[in-house]
Amino acid sequence: MCIVLALLVGAYSYMQYSKYSTYVTAIAVNEKSVENLGILTEEEEDEYELKKPEFNELQSNMEENLIEVYPMKEDYTALTRAFDTYESSTHRKNNPFVISNIDYQDVQQDDETNANYLPLRMSISSSLENFQNFMYYVENSGSLTDKTRLMDIQSIRLNFAEISEDEESGKEIINFSVKIHAYFQNI
Repeated sequence: MCIVLALLVGAYSYMQYSKYSTYVTAIAVNEKSVENLGILTEEEEDEYELKKPEFNELQSNMEENLIEVYPMKEDYTALTRAFDTYESSTHRKNNPFVISNIDYQDVQQDDETNANYLPLRMSISSSLENFQNFMYYVENSGSLTDKTRLMDIQSIRLNFAEISEDEESGKEIINFSVKIHAYFQNI
């Protein structure tokens, strides 16, 4: 009976020791994993600190571009300046683009989107090519890379009776008016 009892105690002790050694091994593996994660964390923090100025510069650039594309207020002056710049960069003697009038209206708010916009009507004389370029300019407005103010065209009215040919360039001149909404933040 003592031998059986000794065998049972031995078997029980062996099984408990086996569990114990498995736990000790698992704890050692976990400690090694925690140590490796600590090293990885330090490496990631160091890499983040190295790239942080680059991220901050990118964020600052994006915020500046966003202010140009989607300004805080209606900013008539900057919008007029943008149209003047576009006109001077587009207008050529043999390929005209002339803004003869910009009529700003009262600021409006779109109830569906809660966006503020500045409605305006422009009268323009242009070649067909520059007319198409202007449509492209407004269509692609809002791009952060181009830094063009966010706008959309509400209506275009072509004056067919006033289509003429420029004597110097020989190109057909289109007289049109366009109604545009220029958006700004609702703060």
